[in-house]
Amino acid sequence: MRIAIIGAGGVGGYFGGRLAQGGNSVTIVARGAHGEQIKKSGLHIKSPKGDTIITNIHVVKTIAELKDCELIILGVKAWQVKGVATELCNVVNSNTIVIPLQNGVLAAKELCEFLPTENVMGGLCSIFSKIESPGVISHMSAEPTIVFGELDNSISERSVQIKKTFDAAHITNKNSNYIQGDTWKKFVLICLGGLGALTRSNYGELLQTPELRSMLIEMLNEMYTVAISEGIKLKESIIDNTMSIMDNFSPDANSSMARDIWNGKPSELEYQNGTVVMLAEKQKIEVPVNYFIYQALLPSEKRSRNTVLN
Repeated sequence: MRIAIIGAGGVGGYFGGRLAQGGNSVTIVARGAHGEQIKKSGLHIKSPKGDTIITNIHVVKTIAELKDCELIILGVKAWQVKGVATELCNVVNSNTIVIPLQNGVLAAKELCEFLPTENVMGGLCSIFSKIESPGVISHMSAEPTIVFGELDNSISERSVQIKKTFDAAHITNKNSNYIQGDTWKKFVLICLGGLGALTRSNYGELLQTPELRSMLIEMLNEMYTVAISEGIKLKESIIDNTMSIMDNFSPDANSSMARDIWNGKPSELEYQNGTVVMLAEKQKIEVPVNYFIYQALLPSEKRSRNTVLN
């Protein structure tokens, strides 16, 4: 399959490398030292599943250089999706499928503002990974998984073919018949990282502090109420299930949003707790814990973006 990866960080780099290992024709859009190192020496993946160097990856610097892609996977940050979508307008054709793997619940909708709906599937991923150094992706923990699906929740011929492609690359995956529900299940989990970002705490510290653990449960109740009001079919057991998932995280693990905020970088705050607040306001629902976290983190988010712009 002819596959393009936009965003060659911990997500795009890892899955792009595995897809190239699986015999696909993979092109990665990567700039700077990271892209140059991949072009020169291949992509080095360090992982509990085995270290490897993948050399059969084509590297380009711009989206405009992509040609005849059958599948495009977006591994950029959630706040970069709209900008990428405008560039994709001149790249996709009638046979191109675009799957976003961003955190949050807005990526597919934002893509459809610029691209024909038939070009877009919903998607998400689970992985703890990062760029360790130029050309090197470090996968730390969790089974790397992709969940994807048609926006009309059908199991189509093309979604079956994509699943076969992921299977052949030994990527754990699910061809979802309810991608909106699956996306929300991850969304409520990642938004809990906002409390870690605010308190500068890892997951273990959040869970082991009774007062903070109670706040996590309050956040989940708020997000469950918002999801139901948005017409998402979730079982109330998602609250206990999500806490169980967190209890199995490594105690020193933390969210990518928290790491960005701690390091003074632009983060996905608007696409996580900010989205909870936005949807709650639309539905006239009170979400006091998520509201406080969002408003408390907003000044540092604005500072980081002003620094980038200046």
